[in-house]
Amino acid sequence: MIKSKRGSAWIWILIILIILVVAGIVSYFLFSGSEGGGIFGVSSIPQPPALPE
Repeated sequence: MIKSKRGSAWIWILIILIILVVAGIVSYFLFSGSEGGGIFGVSSIPQPPALPE
């Protein structure tokens, strides 16, 4: 009985770690895109001012 409780605790810890890793990867791709910001438009490099015509 004790071994099954310890086993289930490790399974829950593993599930929580997997969820945290997946959430971290998803948020990384949402907030940092390859072309000037991700879905939410968060860009680390500011756009240069427009050139006068």
